[in-house]
Amino acid sequence: MKISKNNTRKRIEKKLLALSMCSILTLSLAGCGSKNADGGKEQQASGPSLVTELKSEKLIGLQAALLKFTTAEKAGSVSSVSLEEKEVPVKTDKQEDSQEAKTEKKYIYTLEVISKKGVSQTMTIDAKTGTVLGKTDNGPASAEMKSNLLGFVTLMDVDEAAQVATKASAKNYTQVLSYQLFAKNGKNVFSFKLYGGDAKNSETILVDATTGKTLTKADLEASQTSSTDTSTSSNSDTAGSSDNTGSSSQTNQE
Repeated sequence: MKISKNNTRKRIEKKLLALSMCSILTLSLAGCGSKNADGGKEQQASGPSLVTELKSEKLIGLQAALLKFTTAEKAGSVSSVSLEEKEVPVKTDKQEDSQEAKTEKKYIYTLEVISKKGVSQTMTIDAKTGTVLGKTDNGPASAEMKSNLLGFVTLMDVDEAAQVATKASAKNYTQVLSYQLFAKNGKNVFSFKLYGGDAKNSETILVDATTGKTLTKADLEASQTSSTDTSTSSNSDTAGSSDNTGSSSQTNQE
C-alpha cells in the first residue's frame, strides 16, 4: 500500500515539474513542444515575442501611441504606424567631441501622419515610456498620402492579427520582430516581420486588418487596379450620359 502511494506521489511530482517547465518556457518564448498524434514533428512555440511584450504591458499599445499624436495635434490623420527595435542615442549631460555617441536598443513607434494644417510629419515615440522622442515636418502631404489614411472603425487587435500571420508562415516562424499598420487603396493592412530567433532571417506576412485574411502584394495592387477601373468606368458612364443628353437636346432643337 505504501509503495502504491509513493508511486502515485512520484507521478504527480513529475507532472507538476513538467507543467512548471512548460510555464517557464512559454514565458521565455521558447514554448512547449508537443508531438502530433501520428508521431509527426513537434509544434513550434506560440506567443510572438513583440506581441507578448505588448500583452504583458511592458510596452504601450497601439491606441496609446496614436493618442500621443491626436492629443498633441487635437486633430489630424494617420497614414501608418510601425513598432520595431532600434538603436537610439543615449542622452548624457556631458559628452566630449572625441567620444563616440553611445546608443541603446529600444522599441520605437514611428508614426507617419498628417497634421490638421495638412503637413506631413514623422513622429517617434518610446514604446516603453510613451515619451515623444521627436517630430519632423516633411512638407505638405502628398495626394497619395492623403488617399491612403488609416480607418480605425473595424480594426482587429494586433495580437489576433499576429496569430494569423504566424499560422501563415511558410517557414513556421512564430516570433514577431516588428510590425507596421498602413493603409493602401482602401485597405487597412498589418505587415508582420516574423523570425525564428535569428533577426537576419525573417519573413514578411501581410494581413487584412479588417477581415483577418492574409494578403499578397498582388492583392494590394489588384485593389488599386479595381479602384482605377471603377473610377474609369464611372467617368465613361458620365461622358456617355452627357453625349446622350447633347444628342437629345440637338434633336429637340431641330
